[in-house]
Amino acid sequence: MKLDKETRDAIAAAVRAAQIEAAEMYNERYVTGKELCQQIAMFSTNWLENFGWKLPRERIEVIGDDGETRVTRWGYPLHQIQRMIAEGRMRSL
Repeated sequence: MKLDKETRDAIAAAVRAAQIEAAEMYNERYVTGKELCQQIAMFSTNWLENFGWKLPRERIEVIGDDGETRVTRWGYPLHQIQRMIAEGRMRSL
């Protein structure tokens, strides 16, 4: 069975999207700012202090029994940031 170019391209795009989704949803690894700087050398701790808010990041806030709010450090999704760099989306934030 032969597939035309358009069908092949559509299948390849669907497979690629599924692989990206699997990596970012199920295999995503959240790292600290220090670990991010070690993994991706273009980031420095100084850059993260000034511009880290422009990257995707998460932290957990918990209200304790005493009513005080406690937060974790920022966690940066490593695979998502690597994909942003590969796709050129980091060139102008």
